[in-house]
Amino acid sequence: MERDHEEECPFVGELKKTSELARGYDDIRTQFVRDRLKETKWEDRGYIDVLMHLEDSVALSMRGKSPGWAGGMMYALMSKDYPVEYKCIRREMEEGIRTSFDEFINMQVDHDHEAAQRQIEAVERGMQEAEEQRKKQAQLEQQWRELGGRR
Repeated sequence: MERDHEEECPFVGELKKTSELARGYDDIRTQFVRDRLKETKWEDRGYIDVLMHLEDSVALSMRGKSPGWAGGMMYALMSKDYPVEYKCIRREMEEGIRTSFDEFINMQVDHDHEAAQRQIEAVERGMQEAEEQRKKQAQLEQQWRELGGRR
């Protein structure tokens, strides 16, 4: 399952450009991120950099520390762009529960399905609202004509 990580999360491109992690890849904290590194090409290392930053975020949270305003914003965006990975990292670091490859794929499929379902529901709501608006306009036009208004 090839993913365009730079398109999904703008921070991937920025991290890739700077390529400045506070720690090296041998300091990865979770088995989950080590497993993702084994599946990731060097040119896609920005994805691993994001996951390592998510590890940092969880570690700060576990110590009751704040990453500051800018760091908090960055972590919020990264965890929004990679919610399944964030959940797996947090679960491993906080509860010691590791995520197998199969479980990760199933979680990703479930997440993608739920996101697609939310998008479908949003489109359906939009269509329903447009239909209601069209009916309302038709009623108003009918009232207009009944009161002698011109077309």
